Amino acid sequence: MARRLKPFVEREATWAVALAALGFVSMYATLPAATLLGYRSLRRQRGGDGSEPAIGMLAFGIMLLSFLLAYPAMRVIVIAASKPEGWAPRAFLGTLIVLAAAIVGLATVAVRMHPERWIARRCLLAGIGVAIAVVFTQAMVLVLGGLPAWSFVS
Repeated sequence: MARRLKPFVEREATWAVALAALGFVSMYATLPAATLLGYRSLRRQRGGDGSEPAIGMLAFGIMLLSFLLAYPAMRVIVIAASKPEGWAPRAFLGTLIVLAAAIVGLATVAVRMHPERWIARRCLLAGIGVAIAVVFTQAMVLVLGGLPAWSFVS
């Protein structure tokens, strides 16, 4: 029995929701990719069963929730980066930008890849997982251990 291949737009919408849900854990690293894929799923008019625009809007709602959940930690990091002695937060923000671009590339390739190339897709998924783990670990080291107390005052 043959497996049904999901249409391209359906894969984009599914990936957009998954990456949006990981936005809090990845400290915004997956949100650019989720935004791009969610926008594409809203703009495409053909393919799929018609539920993709709704899934794309769901991805945008989850992105907003992820943004709000990670905002306090990211605010502390940005405040610490604005101080003259804050080289570690600046390095984190630079790493975040580079890894966000890498996640956009990996997610785009994973969506466009044929579903039967499962080994390559698993490798791409592992790459996204490693990028998320690196960003999360760096953020927790900064927030839990290295930032001074003045940055927590509102």
